[in-house]
Amino acid sequence: MARKDIRMEELVEVLYQWHRWRNMSQIKRSTGLARKTIRKYIFLAKEHGFGREMPEQPYTYYLELAGKIQRGLKTPLEISPAYKKTSEYQNLIEKLRKRPYMKPKQIYRILKRDYEYPLSYSSYQRYMNIKYPKLPRNCLRIEVSAGEESQVDFGSAGLMYDPEQKRMRRAHAFVMSLSYSRLPYVEFVFDQGQATWVKCHVNAFEFFGGVPQRIILDNLKSGILKPHTYDPVFNRAYAECAKHYGFIIDPAKIREPSHKGKVERKIPVVRQQFLSTYDCRDINDANEKVKEWALKEYGMEIHGTTKRRPSEVFMSEEKDKLKVLPLERFELPLWKEAKVHPDHHIVYEKSYYSLPTRYVGKKVWARGGFNTVQIFFEGELIKTHQRAYRAGTWRTDGRDYPPEKSKYLMKSKSWYQTESLKHGSYVCRLVTVILTEHAYRNIRKIQSLFRLGEKHGSEALNLTSKRCLFYEDYRMSTIKRILDKKLYVLPLDDEEHAGQQAIHSQKKLTFLRPPDYFNHTKTKHHIKTEV
Repeated sequence: MARKDIRMEELVEVLYQWHRWRNMSQIKRSTGLARKTIRKYIFLAKEHGFGREMPEQPYTYYLELAGKIQRGLKTPLEISPAYKKTSEYQNLIEKLRKRPYMKPKQIYRILKRDYEYPLSYSSYQRYMNIKYPKLPRNCLRIEVSAGEESQVDFGSAGLMYDPEQKRMRRAHAFVMSLSYSRLPYVEFVFDQGQATWVKCHVNAFEFFGGVPQRIILDNLKSGILKPHTYDPVFNRAYAECAKHYGFIIDPAKIREPSHKGKVERKIPVVRQQFLSTYDCRDINDANEKVKEWALKEYGMEIHGTTKRRPSEVFMSEEKDKLKVLPLERFELPLWKEAKVHPDHHIVYEKSYYSLPTRYVGKKVWARGGFNTVQIFFEGELIKTHQRAYRAGTWRTDGRDYPPEKSKYLMKSKSWYQTESLKHGSYVCRLVTVILTEHAYRNIRKIQSLFRLGEKHGSEALNLTSKRCLFYEDYRMSTIKRILDKKLYVLPLDDEEHAGQQAIHSQKKLTFLRPPDYFNHTKTKHHIKTEV
């Protein structure tokens, strides 16, 4: 039969009663232990110098003596047969441990499969725990003063009804917990984006009536763009919010949720105490009820760590220690990185905003406010546009294009007439005639006309325009032929005799038959009809 160990309290009682000169029968009736067991422990106590003739000792003496006796009864694992058998495989275990990705469990599998290891996994595990002891997990508990710190996090909240989209959607619980009083702010949302993250912070500050000095968060993208232990890169909108309200962003170490344990515990509390109890028709109803729950139910229960009510501690000690809210509510900006495309525009929230040519192909940051979109390059503000709220809207500044291209964006008739005067008066008259028919449709013809002026010169274009106006022929093919063959140098009166006529005037076109011929035919037709 296996040896039965008695409890520490029973052993202390045996030693105390024996020291008070009680006999074996009395100790047996008092403790319920067998005489043999009592004698064994009395004998072991005597080996440690314990005797009845000793004066009465304090309780701690009997407790320490009982501990020594029980430790002496335990058989050291190092001398057990299982330990000795496993130690025969020590060299092989050391060799296997050096392999990459190797774990103790996998070493045991290899020993069983390839080397006929005879013992159980429990025996092998006891050997490994002695040979390669693990350091006990420990931590440093940090308590803060009132108003010094809060912790924030998102957690799953199941499905909730969205009254705007009229369907069930997956919801998330945003929780901000004050580290001193443990009072939480809870808000249910449908996304964890940048705008929602900042908006929840603003709502939390207004709920508490102030701002804590420091906020501890994990490394989600809405708050931290690039996690780093020493030099994290903050989300621009969140950093701007921190400057507006005057709090310090203090991200927790990567994959260390215990660094913000006060809020980590709040997430399951919200699910267990609120979501499991309250029936909410939609997310708006849930957000109204959860505020009352945080203040009047959770806030009025005795907290397990502080042993005080969070709401009472907040109102009496912490609320006045929070930073005062700014006079103006934070205007939520939306920061996005964008690339400047060859057409000089970036895409921001499905609308298009222009930038100067020197930024084409480069990446910029766009900050969207309520009324404007500000664009930054390497920290410098380079452009401001009126914000467009309808998708597909173009915000284009013609000055952003190079001069040789920007002039073609101007579609007013007066602008083209003014530009044509640079080439001569006849060019201006020709442009006016061309634009009379349909200004917008003939824009390309005018632009081509200006390019011909740059190629052949303003004087040649002006004389060509004079010839086209004389013969009332405004086709682009005619204009190009006159310029290419330099027909503009010929006098208008001698052109027909020179045999180089390039344009036929519509004024000289006549019918082959005179008008009387058609009247005569019509008369004969009437005569035949009457007959």
